[in-house]
Amino acid sequence: MRPSSSTEGILPAFQGPWDQYNLSPASRTQYPVRIFRVTGLVENASNLLDFNSTVIRAIPTTNGFVPGDLYSSITLDFGKEVCGPVTIRSGPTSTEQTVAFAYAESSEWVGFNSDDASSLRPSVSDGHFEFQIGPNETYMVPMEKQRGGYRYLTIFTKTTDAILEIKEVSAHFTSMPHWENLRAYPSYFYCNDELLNRLWYASAYTNQLSTLAKDQSRRCELDSGWLTNAVCCTSGETVITDAPRRDRTVWAGDFAVVIWSQFATIGDSVSMKNALDTLFDVQSEKGQFPWCGPPICHDSRSDLAKSAEWPYMSDSYHLWTILVSRHFYHLTSDIDWLKSKWDKIILGMELAVSRFRAEEGLYYCEGILDWGRTSVEGFNLSGNILFHETLVNMAPLATLLGHPGTARDWLALAETLKPNLEKFWDAAAGLYIDNLKAPDLYPQDGNSLACWFGIADLERASIITTNLKKRWGPYGPINPECSGPVSPFISGFELQALVRADKMNDALQMIRTAWGWMINNPASTGSTILEAWGGDGQLTYPFYKDKPSYISHCHPFSTGPVLVMTFELLGLNLTEAGGISWEFTPTPGDLEHCEGGFTGVCGKYSAGWKKERKNGSIVFTGWVQAPQGTTGRVRAPRGVGQAASANGQKTRCSFSDGYWWVDGVKGGERHEFMFL
Repeated sequence: MRPSSSTEGILPAFQGPWDQYNLSPASRTQYPVRIFRVTGLVENASNLLDFNSTVIRAIPTTNGFVPGDLYSSITLDFGKEVCGPVTIRSGPTSTEQTVAFAYAESSEWVGFNSDDASSLRPSVSDGHFEFQIGPNETYMVPMEKQRGGYRYLTIFTKTTDAILEIKEVSAHFTSMPHWENLRAYPSYFYCNDELLNRLWYASAYTNQLSTLAKDQSRRCELDSGWLTNAVCCTSGETVITDAPRRDRTVWAGDFAVVIWSQFATIGDSVSMKNALDTLFDVQSEKGQFPWCGPPICHDSRSDLAKSAEWPYMSDSYHLWTILVSRHFYHLTSDIDWLKSKWDKIILGMELAVSRFRAEEGLYYCEGILDWGRTSVEGFNLSGNILFHETLVNMAPLATLLGHPGTARDWLALAETLKPNLEKFWDAAAGLYIDNLKAPDLYPQDGNSLACWFGIADLERASIITTNLKKRWGPYGPINPECSGPVSPFISGFELQALVRADKMNDALQMIRTAWGWMINNPASTGSTILEAWGGDGQLTYPFYKDKPSYISHCHPFSTGPVLVMTFELLGLNLTEAGGISWEFTPTPGDLEHCEGGFTGVCGKYSAGWKKERKNGSIVFTGWVQAPQGTTGRVRAPRGVGQAASANGQKTRCSFSDGYWWVDGVKGGERHEFMFL
C-alpha cells in the first residue's frame, strides 16, 4: 500500500509463472469467449466469437400471437466475471427494432430478465435493458445503465418480425479506473497447490472488480430496473466497495477481512483510505459509525431504513470501523491520516465505552444488525470480544498520539472485561454460547473470534476448533447463527481460529472443501468469490429470503483464504507500522513449496520456502528479501530444527515460544536459510 499515490497499476511488482493465474484483463475491452445458449431462431451463433455475423430472427407470429415468455436470443459467456457498459455493432441486414440485454453472474439466472441487484423489496425487479438500433449502427450502453458485474449477457429482440445481425459485442471494464495496467499487481502468491493459486488470484480479481469510481454506485430508491450513477464515496475518486454488482457500497464490517486481503493482493491504499473516510464522514453526532455508507445509508427504502435509528444500528460494524482504522495505520504508517481521524475515533470509543455495563462487566449491544445473522442485541459474545480487541489495539495509538491516560483507561477496561467472557463458556459443549439470553446457540462468529483474537488460549482454541469442525459439511462449515448457510465471510474467521489453534492442515482442508467447491461449481463465475451459499450446495441465503439471485458472486469479504495463504502459509507479515520491521514465519501445512510477496510503503517484500525430504529427514530452505532500512526475524516451522545456515554461513538462533528464530535480518538484500 502506498498512501501518497494513486498511480499503482503501471508495472507489476513481481513477474513469474504465477501470472498464468492472474484473471485481470490485458485490455479494458473484453469479448465473449463462448456461446452459452440460444433460443428461438438464431443463425451462425458461433460466428460472433470471430467477429463475423450472427443473425437473430424474431419468433414469427402465429395467428397474430407472439409468445410472451420466449424470444429468439443468444447468451454470451465472457468466461469469467466482467463489468461495465456493453457495446454492440449491428450488420447491414438488421431492421429497426428494440433490442434488450439481460445480465447474470451465475448460469442459474440466465434468462430474459437480469439477476436481482437493485433491491430486496419483492415488488422490485431488475428486468432487462432496452434500446433502439438499426442497420450498421454501433450502440454503447450509457454509463449510468452499465451492469457492474456479470459473466453472461443475453441479447434478444423485442420487435415483431425483426432481424438483428450482430457483428461484434464487447464490454468495457470500468472497475479500478485509476490503474493503467489492470494486470500490474503489486503482490503475488505461488505454491505447489493449483487450487490455492487459483483462489488467491480469484480473490485478487474480486477485490479489483469491487473497486469503483466514486460516482458509479447503485441507486437504491428505484421501483424497477437499475442505475449506477449514485455517489458512494465522500473522499477521493475511487473506493473499494462490497461488490461490483450489488451493493456497490462501503460496508464497514466487510473490512474485517478486506483490509488485509486487499493489502495482500491489489494493495490499493488510496481506495481503502477513501472507503474509511466515507464511513468517518457519515458518523453520527453521538459518535456512532454507520452500518453502511452512502447511498444506502441515505436513500434506502427498506423496512429497516424506516427506523429512527437508521443507519446507526450495528455495534459490530461501529467497532470494526474503529479497529480497521488501526489496521490501516499499521499497514501504511499514515500518521497524518490517523491524526485527522483521532477526534472521531475518540467520539466513537466514548460511545462504545458507554455501553459497558459495570454490573455484568460486559459490553451491551444496543443495535440489532450485524453481517446478516440473527439479532445480536444484548450481551452478545462476538460484540464483547470485538470490543475487547478494539480496546487493546487502540490503546497503543492513544499513547502514540500523546494520550497515555486514555490508553491506560482502555487497557484497564479490557482487563476488567476479559474474565467476564467466561460467562459465555459452556465447558460441556466445548464452545462459547452466543448471548446470555441465547444459551443454546453456539455461534461460528463468536467462537472463531475468541480464537483469532486470543481470548481462548491454545488448549481451548484446540477444543473450540475441534467442535466447530463437527459442523463441516461437503460444501463447507454450516453457520447456525444465520439459519444454516455456508458463510465464507465468517468461515474466514474460522480459518483464523484454526491457524491460532496450530491446525494449518485443517485450515487448508476447509479452503479446499468450501472455497474449492465454490470456484469449481458450474453455477459460479469460476473467477470470483461468492458471498454465501446453502449448506446443501444450493445458491440460497436465508438473509435474502425469496430472492436467491440477489446473492453476489463477487464479494471481497469472502476472501479470507488470502489471509491464511499470504500471512500464515507463506508467513510474511509487517510487525511495525509501515513495515519498518517484519517477520517471515512459514507454516507449511501439507505443501511442498510456496513463495509470494507484497508492496508496502517502504518497498517490496518477498519470501519463499521449500520443504524436501533428504536421508530420512526434512530439510527446510527459505529466502526473504525486504526493503533497505527494514529489519526482520525469520522463524523455523514447528517440527523443524534451528537454522543450520544463513547465506551459506553458520548462524546463531534463539529459541522462544516453541520456535527457533533468526533475529536481526536486514533488508536491502536477499537472505537464504536452511533449517534441519
